[in-house]
Amino acid sequence: MGIGRRERMTSLLDTPYLVKEWELPSPIVLLSGDGHCWISLDYRACGPNGEPSVTWFDTDLDTELALASDFRMFVENLTAGSALGVDPGDSTSA
Repeated sequence: MGIGRRERMTSLLDTPYLVKEWELPSPIVLLSGDGHCWISLDYRACGPNGEPSVTWFDTDLDTELALASDFRMFVENLTAGSALGVDPGDSTSA
């Protein structure tokens, strides 16, 4: 996902459409996803002027998982897949 409008590329600006299409809760801003799983800034608890949490949504399983209480915590705790033994070329490694 990108930030602005580009042909054949979804962006943050497509969030309203994607939330409706995939029946996601609102208000959120989608950061990344493929239709089945999404990472978003979640404004449901804090409102439009608050600090959103970061939430994972799985539309196939109808589940959600809080990833971080705010975006800063999310970014500061990102870890390279290699540190977890994940081979980027192997979809079965975990």
